[in-house]
Amino acid sequence: MSGCRDCSACTRSALIKFVRVFLVVWWVWIFKLVMRTCPHCSHTMLKHQLRADGSFRD
Repeated sequence: MSGCRDCSACTRSALIKFVRVFLVVWWVWIFKLVMRTCPHCSHTMLKHQLRADGSFRD
């Protein structure tokens, strides 16, 4: 057993912890599906620096 016995986060059941993690991961992937991604690295375009004309800055 890890964590403290008086903490509500530490004493949650494994099922509740799994559901919470699953929901967070699910929302992140839904958000990523609607965002444009780079064809080279698969990161969102928000992480790339672009010029005013839309081309990539080196």
